[in-house]
Amino acid sequence: MKKLIYLTTIFLGALIASCDYVGNPYPTKNANLGDTSTCPAPTFPTVTSHVKKILIEDFTGHTCPNCPRAARLLHAIDSTYPGKIVGLAIHVGGLAAPSAGHGGTTASDFLADYRTKAGNDYETVFTPYAIGLPEGMFNRKDFDATNLTHLKFYLNWNSYLSGIINDPSVVDLQLNINYDATNRKVCCAVRDSFLTSVTGTYKLVALITQDSIIGWQDDIDHGMVSNYVFNDVLRDAITPTGAWGEPLVTGSASAGLKHINKFAYNVPSSYSSPAAGSTPIPCDVNKCHIVAFIYNTATYEIIQSEVVKITP
Repeated sequence: MKKLIYLTTIFLGALIASCDYVGNPYPTKNANLGDTSTCPAPTFPTVTSHVKKILIEDFTGHTCPNCPRAARLLHAIDSTYPGKIVGLAIHVGGLAAPSAGHGGTTASDFLADYRTKAGNDYETVFTPYAIGLPEGMFNRKDFDATNLTHLKFYLNWNSYLSGIINDPSVVDLQLNINYDATNRKVCCAVRDSFLTSVTGTYKLVALITQDSIIGWQDDIDHGMVSNYVFNDVLRDAITPTGAWGEPLVTGSASAGLKHINKFAYNVPSSYSSPAAGSTPIPCDVNKCHIVAFIYNTATYEIIQSEVVKITP
């Protein structure tokens, strides 16, 4: 069944792409990006203790019955390792598509679509939907496009995490956030400072996520839940080049190398999807965070991540 759904998705995608009258639902330029020239000068505190954080990307969907178990496990892991975990829920594939009346609910239920351009880009490369949801990645370690060893089934998350949770930090990453409530503009400055020398090509990515979204979820432990709370939901990329980020290091970086990158983003009042029948999802800025991370472009492995709430 999963294979059939996956092949059907590919077929429909090709069919839609062949229709001349259908425009690109995700334009190349992100209309939500703002002007950094009016952003205030950022300040960063001196840090003497460095912790390597683990970005856990949870590939999920609202009609995936087992996905709530993975979300609850992610919350438990975050509680077990406070200050060391950055969560990111990425809704992908057919199990994240609007599904009116799913599981015997009414036609007005399960119409939300939490999928995003950035999430679709990640799904294309990491292909979690090919083997079924939920699947997770931990700092995108072990990338293998053939064997998909970078994808970890949620029942194995604790054991895998125990082997990497104390990895040393190689770069300090700090975020400075300024929010203007008048126009819902976020100014985000990201400073990296390499603690050790590294080789390779690295990029910086900044994303916006949202907590406490209420909606329908198929939950194997609780049935069809109308007031399920979605947290850490990927909403958009705020780096101008999108999900894959901005060039940071090419070839090598010496210990002590520092950069400051600035981004601006106008948070919309709601996020809409081009999917037929879907409903706009309100965006409460007070529930939003900025997630930033640096990764090696050859291996996709993330060497550091950070998360900061947009409003105090």
